[in-house]
Amino acid sequence: MSFDRRRAQGVTESIRQQRRDQLEVSLQQARNFSETKREIQPEPPPIVPAPAIDQPVDHPITTKEEMKMGLPHLVIVGADKGGVGKTTVSDTVLGYFGAQGVDARAIDTQMPAGNLIRRYPAVTEVIDLASSDGQIKVFDSLPKHPVTVIDIQAGLLSPTLTLLSEIGLLSMVQDGKMNVTVMHVIGSTLQSLSEIEGAAKIIAGSRHFIVKNHTNDAAFFDGLNVSTDALKIGTALIDIPKLDPRATEYVEAAVEKGLTDATSFAGYAKNGDSFVMKGKVGHWLKGVFAQYDAAKLNIK
Repeated sequence: MSFDRRRAQGVTESIRQQRRDQLEVSLQQARNFSETKREIQPEPPPIVPAPAIDQPVDHPITTKEEMKMGLPHLVIVGADKGGVGKTTVSDTVLGYFGAQGVDARAIDTQMPAGNLIRRYPAVTEVIDLASSDGQIKVFDSLPKHPVTVIDIQAGLLSPTLTLLSEIGLLSMVQDGKMNVTVMHVIGSTLQSLSEIEGAAKIIAGSRHFIVKNHTNDAAFFDGLNVSTDALKIGTALIDIPKLDPRATEYVEAAVEKGLTDATSFAGYAKNGDSFVMKGKVGHWLKGVFAQYDAAKLNIK
């Protein structure tokens, strides 16, 4: 019996090593393609800084110099606790990359059908990340996409990060073969701080953004100094300001109606059915995007 168990363990480890080797080859091919593409393209024009806005920005504590251009970028938006606005953050992340001209795909892990696919149906796929087939579908195809954004279902963040460590993907970050950014959306409880510490140990070497999302409750963080403690752990603090609740309602109404050009925050800011609410959503997005710029979410 002991011999059979050892043999089974050996076979499992062999399969894991084969998958790591296959993923590494795919990543190297993607990197070579990106380097060749940059060599034949003309030098891009200088970027003109956007005008300043009145939304304060928290700057990152550190800049991860090991993050490299041209590599596949995996962005994980999640929390082990529910009700902290992960889909709202994922929506703005996709809008941000879209505004930057970056081709990003999205994975919605809320089964059987989540909210993110309703907001970005053209680029989003619903996948059960708790299954091996779902994991293969997502992670084996990372080299085919410049950016992959995963909206992690509540309770699956820690297991997902552990999986990435076990299959060797996080070690590829340390080897300069992959970019991984974890956007950790937190609540106002001590459990959230404990959760951050646990995640930080797993993803050492990757970027770990601590995200405070105020869009659900203006007083969400009253009475607890989450910012100070979180800053000691993460690589950047992103503080998403509160959006007018009526504006949020108008965006959600557009989602319910299936107004395909206005179901996301970025879409509503351009094509919404209320001039006032379009303005409010657009101004709020500028503040959110400024936060992402300061944290250097887009590796370029």
